[in-house]
Amino acid sequence: MNIFEKINKSVLYISVVVNAILLMILFGIVPVLLYTSIIINLVFLWFIVKNLQKNIVLENNTESIIEKINIFRNHLEQLYELEMYYGDDNLMSLIDHSRQLINDIVDFQEDYIEEEQLDTNTEEDEEASISPQE
Repeated sequence: MNIFEKINKSVLYISVVVNAILLMILFGIVPVLLYTSIIINLVFLWFIVKNLQKNIVLENNTESIIEKINIFRNHLEQLYELEMYYGDDNLMSLIDHSRQLINDIVDFQEDYIEEEQLDTNTEEDEEASISPQE
């Protein structure tokens, strides 16, 4: 972090504190509490957005890895089916290892997706129980 970034952060922090003090002097404690609440909510919103962006990148990378491993497995199976390599124990163990790796990654992905779906299903169930049924 260079010196200008440190200065910008310091100026921002000082500005927030000075504005809070000025609001308290001019209008009392309630507007200061409202001001503080707004600042805290904006920080939480920024934090949530950053985490969602990281989550999307992680999901895309996971799908990319699964796709590449599937391509690798298919290539190994094509090699194994060639007459020259048919029955080779080393290729067969590579194919088995790639299948196991894919299964492990898919299990991880299913666990992650199931948690996400459970959260959305729970929210839908709560909404259904609140709304009047026709």
